[in-house]
Amino acid sequence: MLVKILGTADSSCETFVCQMPDHKLGHLPAWSDMVARATGHRPFYLVAQAENDIQGILPLMLIHSRLFGKRMISQAFHTYGGPLVRNDEALDALYDRTVQLATEHNCESVEFRNTRPLPYDLHLRTDKITMHLPLKIDPDELWRGFKGEIRNRVRKAEKAGVVTICGGVELLNDFYRIWTVRMHQLGTPPYSRKLMRMIVETFPDNSCIFLVSLGKSTIGGGFTTCFNGFADMQWVATLPEYNKIAPNAFLYWSIIKHYCLVGASCFDFGRCTVDSPTYEFKRRWGAEQVRLNYQYWLPQGREFSLPTLNNPKYNRKVKIWKKLPLWATRLIGPYLSRNLP
Repeated sequence: MLVKILGTADSSCETFVCQMPDHKLGHLPAWSDMVARATGHRPFYLVAQAENDIQGILPLMLIHSRLFGKRMISQAFHTYGGPLVRNDEALDALYDRTVQLATEHNCESVEFRNTRPLPYDLHLRTDKITMHLPLKIDPDELWRGFKGEIRNRVRKAEKAGVVTICGGVELLNDFYRIWTVRMHQLGTPPYSRKLMRMIVETFPDNSCIFLVSLGKSTIGGGFTTCFNGFADMQWVATLPEYNKIAPNAFLYWSIIKHYCLVGASCFDFGRCTVDSPTYEFKRRWGAEQVRLNYQYWLPQGREFSLPTLNNPKYNRKVKIWKKLPLWATRLIGPYLSRNLP
């Protein structure tokens, strides 16, 4: 089995990805190229072939950070990214090539973002899950199946005068303004506006930005992608001072309704931690829990340390971040978050 690193765009790889049952937007070569252009990270898009027929792919991104070290991730800035393969031989070949590359580049770890665990001796992380809601062609049918609590909150926002619009890159500035305010409140460095803009520009038919407004004020928004019927919430935020009129419920229902009407089959609420407030909010919509089996290869003798701001050793830094001026977090944040994909 030959494993090569894809150099230029290849339509045969995109065709292969679309044929595989577990494919996501992040598996496409175009996603790797987009991340490289937006962040400067180096992509290694691995393709396993037998007699010139593609048997498997694995998108890798090399992340080099002074704060978090050097590591590889499959796939950066996406919930999903593990290997897509036709057989075990292709999987073994892709895995072996990944370890070889990680060793050559002195990586401290390789992160595989799987839904199904790989059959290797790897560190397994299972604290993160995502939530999938099967969609209906008729959104009213889905609406009738929601709990009364959800329907009442949506109606509350409607009575208060909350409205929703959806569009593309023309809505990005308003969304980014609201989203960075919320990230500052949470003590989290925001991703760059450039990354979001490049997602929309690279995948204009797969991306949609939603804004919720009250009067002339934008009070929340969501950034979504949709690929082959799988709609995915990438980023979302509403201003907490408006929580009493439930704009978040109205925003989610507007997005879910939109994807029902365009024929999507599933809505992914996004990654969260089990039993967290975010998890409880998503569970109330009737979404099905999907376990994320993130696995990590480590060089022999290295102790595993998860590179995330949720790590207790970064608690003090998070508190300091919340005290910084908003303009400073918008300026500095993208330089930090590019290494936390």
